Amino acid sequence: MKADILIISDAIFDSVIGEPFDGYVAVKGERIAAVGKGDGADMKGEGTRVIDARGSTVMPGFHDSHTHLLMSGMYATYPDLSKCRSEEECVDTMISAYSGSSFPGSWVIGFGWYHVFWDDRAMPTFESLDRYFHDRPVMLLNAEAHGVWVNSMALEIAGIGPSTPPPPDGEILRLSDGRPSGVLLEGACGLVTRHAYSFAPEEERGLIRAFMRKASSYGITSVGDVMPYFHGNMGNLSIYSAMGRSGELDVRIHAAPDLLGDLDETLEWQREYASDYLRISHVKQFLDGVSTTHTALLLEPYADDPGNTGTLLFPLKGIGKAVPEAHRRGLSVRLHACGDASARFALDCYEKAIEAYGASGCRHTVEHCELIAPGDIARFGKLGVLPSVQPEHMAITRTFAGNPYRITMGEERAERTWPLRSLLKSAGHIAIGSDCPVVDNNPFIEIYRGITRLHDDGEPSGGWNPAERLTMPEMLHSYTMGSAWCALREDELGSLEPGKFADIVVLDRDLFAAMRAEGAEAVKSARAAMTISGGRIVYGG
Repeated sequence: MKADILIISDAIFDSVIGEPFDGYVAVKGERIAAVGKGDGADMKGEGTRVIDARGSTVMPGFHDSHTHLLMSGMYATYPDLSKCRSEEECVDTMISAYSGSSFPGSWVIGFGWYHVFWDDRAMPTFESLDRYFHDRPVMLLNAEAHGVWVNSMALEIAGIGPSTPPPPDGEILRLSDGRPSGVLLEGACGLVTRHAYSFAPEEERGLIRAFMRKASSYGITSVGDVMPYFHGNMGNLSIYSAMGRSGELDVRIHAAPDLLGDLDETLEWQREYASDYLRISHVKQFLDGVSTTHTALLLEPYADDPGNTGTLLFPLKGIGKAVPEAHRRGLSVRLHACGDASARFALDCYEKAIEAYGASGCRHTVEHCELIAPGDIARFGKLGVLPSVQPEHMAITRTFAGNPYRITMGEERAERTWPLRSLLKSAGHIAIGSDCPVVDNNPFIEIYRGITRLHDDGEPSGGWNPAERLTMPEMLHSYTMGSAWCALREDELGSLEPGKFADIVVLDRDLFAAMRAEGAEAVKSARAAMTISGGRIVYGG
């Protein structure tokens, strides 16, 4: 048998053995035909395309285990406010972006503002938006995706006024006179996003295409799409499926719709939409918010707010009942848990489900794992629960001095955050993702953060809690095989082995050699040179 594509490299990382080797990867059709040492000359025929990738790492495509696909498509389409340093700068950016341009839909949409990044750290109001956007509704999602900033027209469309009560799972910030300020937190976001994020089918396809273009340029070939948001599932499975049938999908989607939805209907979707490029691998829900707004659930009070252990935003009793029901049906569950109390609740739910119905083959996860009580880490391995982590979150502020976790949690707990090595040792696998659009889905930034645990200012010296750093092979294995394990597709994806799908990325450098020669900064600037999905070159080449 002769290969359609033969890739030769002196730095093949197959995600099976721990170090790169000199050899080849042969592709036939949509699958890997052979992997070995040497030049693979016996695999070369007249029609074989030979790719000489010497000096470049060749590895399995990245599998971003935690992304909000449709919102990530919007993030790739609409203005990015993450570098703005004030309310006024955000408004100026939006004015410039929308001047003479035509984005999809009638709403003015932006992403990534974060008052914690601003010089004065004051929350914005509708007034600054109203001065320039008085005839179009505006909705700007913050960097955590747990807050939105809107103008008066958006408040009016959502029916939010001075007497509007907040939803049980959210907060409507108000001015001194009782009027809504224009900032909505947690579940209150859904009052507006249900309108702003309502897209026609062709608009949604455009956002999916925008996501795939960016993902492919980063070497991402698979994602876990965590669909629930405060107003319902984000993304339309029938559109994903139709794009897959027509050959439009370049990225494999592992969808996780709402745990609190109709689980029998989810099973029907699982059967109806199953294909090589689309699977429903999990159901998902939130247990808490984030620690920077004191909405993550903690076992002990916040250091800067004594007596407060977090705001209960989500129906924990209902989730506690839904987890065993999903488990009984063979549906794996993903639970967002940023605090140590919510992580313990998630583990308790999984333990009760296993006690009631047996192991059942599910691959349950705890998402984020920012703070775990030391006694709970061993439970991951005992219960077979997978940690799903996003290393870039540990450096959400550019400087270590500005990191809010040290303020909200106190130094002792902050030093225990993101226990990546401990979780890997306990669970055997961890899944790596980005949580895009909370941060960019650039895998090289995630890798850099996981192996250094440094902020962008190079602090703290040696890394934040350096004993929890991962090695390069561990990060790459987790970003490929670990995430494939999470999606229950380790037999098809995640490594360069014969018979698996030919999802491959060729990088623009040898990551290992670059790190030895130049240090970890060389990893941060790495890029994909070529991305192959199912034997098709979808980027570069």
